[in-house]
Amino acid sequence: MGFNVEKLFEDVAYLSKVHNKKDYEKQMDMFNQQRYDLLKDLVEADDVEASAKELCENVTAAFKKFGKVRGADLMNLNYFMIYYVFPAILTNEENGKEICDKLKDTWNNHFKSTINYTDYETLRDGFQTKIFGIPIGKN
Repeated sequence: MGFNVEKLFEDVAYLSKVHNKKDYEKQMDMFNQQRYDLLKDLVEADDVEASAKELCENVTAAFKKFGKVRGADLMNLNYFMIYYVFPAILTNEENGKEICDKLKDTWNNHFKSTINYTDYETLRDGFQTKIFGIPIGKN
């Protein structure tokens, strides 16, 4: 096994800042086409917990500075997981909910985070158009 976290989380700071529905749809399509295959070892694993733990350890190794992942980097990684990894698994895998539950619990324990997940449609439909910071409706 082994995860190419550098490729999986490439441009994590940019991709974790989603501003509107159109951009999110485009970026999610890119993720599914170009990066979802990098999660094959996780979604096809017999022991999802062990595979999720390996993913977390690989992410830590790739993003740590002075022995730990910095707060700003961890925030971007958390958003990336919520916006792309979890929805892609839920969309593409029959047992996606079980995989996401184990991945979420492992991620939260490893990084001392409290992230959760939802499906792609719920995230996409949650974007609103704003003028001067005032929501005027859905995108």
